Amino acid sequence: MTPRSASITALLAAAALALAGCSASGESAPPSSGDAAPSSAPATEPSSPASSGDEAGMALIGMVGTADDPDAYEIALTDADGQPVETLAAGDYTLTFADRTAAHNFRLTGPGGVDVATDVAGTDETSVQVTLVAGTYTFVCDPHPATMVGEVEVTG
Repeated sequence: MTPRSASITALLAAAALALAGCSASGESAPPSSGDAAPSSAPATEPSSPASSGDEAGMALIGMVGTADDPDAYEIALTDADGQPVETLAAGDYTLTFADRTAAHNFRLTGPGGVDVATDVAGTDETSVQVTLVAGTYTFVCDPHPATMVGEVEVTG
């Protein structure tokens, strides 16, 4: 299985798990490089879930790169269907990293002490639990903060 096939398989598996949970409960820049092992920071402490609304079963995907070009200067926070999210309800979420490249990372920071990230070097397709409270959260590629950055607003 190629790394691309493995990434696609992992994303499809994450989406399938998120959809199963729903049915059960109703920019260009010059390239960069790095070379350390993959990891992710610890998640915030869990709390009781909020209502899911449009949050696709409380599942989020933190993506860097694209399926066609893992080193692409693209970063996004999406729902389980791959749709970018700009607002979320406060609550508990499972954030699955889709970090396909050793040239970038995905970091989510914000209120409540949330600071979870993948390493710049290596790839990462792990999941962490995060509790989001009202406020503005930023997602960024640490080596490319001017071109690979986004925000999501969490409402109480």
